[in-house]
Amino acid sequence: MAKKNRRLLWLLWHPHQRLWNWGLVAAIRKACPLAGLNKWLNYGIIILDTVILALLATVKRASALGVSKIFSKAKVPDHMTIVWLDCGTHKKGAEMALVTEHLLSKVCNNLKAYGFEANPKSFQEAYNNFSSTNNIQVFNKALCETLPPEGTIKLYVQEGGGCGDSMYRKTDSSVMVDALRLSDFLRENNLLSNDKIVLLRMNIEGAEYDVIKDLVYSGLSERIDGFFGMWDDLSKIDIERDDDFRAFLSRNRIQTFPFNGRDLAHAFRKKCILYHVHTCILKALSKQK
Repeated sequence: MAKKNRRLLWLLWHPHQRLWNWGLVAAIRKACPLAGLNKWLNYGIIILDTVILALLATVKRASALGVSKIFSKAKVPDHMTIVWLDCGTHKKGAEMALVTEHLLSKVCNNLKAYGFEANPKSFQEAYNNFSSTNNIQVFNKALCETLPPEGTIKLYVQEGGGCGDSMYRKTDSSVMVDALRLSDFLRENNLLSNDKIVLLRMNIEGAEYDVIKDLVYSGLSERIDGFFGMWDDLSKIDIERDDDFRAFLSRNRIQTFPFNGRDLAHAFRKKCILYHVHTCILKALSKQK
């Protein structure tokens, strides 16, 4: 696809960010210098994108479980455990807190949540936030496809708060971080048994492809009952590799549902996300019957 055509198409519908994408937001800001009007135009985009998200969540529920289950809520039997994997917790672990506090703890008596944050400073804040919560653990690890011989990976650190820290987006500042394969973590912690429902959210600044390849090549991708996150960072870093990433996801029938920090400011978007988490749980439970 020609670069110009790709830019135009992605402005109207980004393959990761969808209608509410930063290219369109920037274009509106440039075309409409009036701050008040600019704000309402952007707000309109967010509303429309959220309506589409709600429709998507409903269609996914209906196609997976049938129309009769559209309004169903999950209740996990006591012998089963929900495992929430949050890759890229950043400082607050706000996404993990949302699902564990407002959904998973209400539908399941047995819940285990694991957060992974590569930046040591961000990890420490996230660790402190969850240190008093018995069923949540946070690890200072960088997730990868292949473990390096020395066991550590270089993480390039962004100035100002830790957002954008990446193994692929180079900066003048870096830190060495212990590396981990998610497949190894799942096996070593016995998280793959039939009495586990495993849900995965990722926002790891371009390393999502590495984690997905690790899960696919280790034969574990089908054991994940739901994938969440925007997974758009690779398209900002290496657009050709992002093409490969999206093709890889399609070949392996892996679909992710949006769930990033930007969603947390909008109540309706949060409801759409939690609704789809319910869908993933219900679908997993239906396989047990």
